[in-house]
Amino acid sequence: MHGEVLEAGVGTGRNLKYYQADINLTALDFSPSALKRAVKKARKAVCGMNFVHEDACSMESIPSNHYDWVLATFLCCVIPDELQQLAIEQFVRVLKPGGQFRLLEMMYSNNPALKRRQDFFTSFVEKIYGARFDRNTLRHLQETDKLTITRTKFLKHDTYLLIEGIRTK
Repeated sequence: MHGEVLEAGVGTGRNLKYYQADINLTALDFSPSALKRAVKKARKAVCGMNFVHEDACSMESIPSNHYDWVLATFLCCVIPDELQQLAIEQFVRVLKPGGQFRLLEMMYSNNPALKRRQDFFTSFVEKIYGARFDRNTLRHLQETDKLTITRTKFLKHDTYLLIEGIRTK
């Protein structure tokens, strides 16, 4: 990644240490307590940073056609399925034409033993993190005519899906 980067759903700032010095990062999250923790972690980061307390489904203070990259790590799995399209529309709006996105999402495994384990922890994961394994993020992205998916790849078994793409229009 390079240039202007928006991390939507920055959470507690777990990714901040990985950004290069040539990045100007906007770190957005809905949770004030998570942002407070991210600000503390940012002290060790080398990139320029701006923290924004805002909803990824509206991003009212975020300029249109501004970002080279949008990154979201486990954001869409905490957004209710009926609101995911709103967040994706915001990703399209804030990305420059030709801008790229990278989303990491968790999903139900096709492996029966692993899926049983996920089923066992589903209520815990939803209560503690607000996340679910049954979101349809990939489908929502595929149905968005201004985005093109360039790569999908599982990072852990078949549960952590990396989705990469580009804003085409």
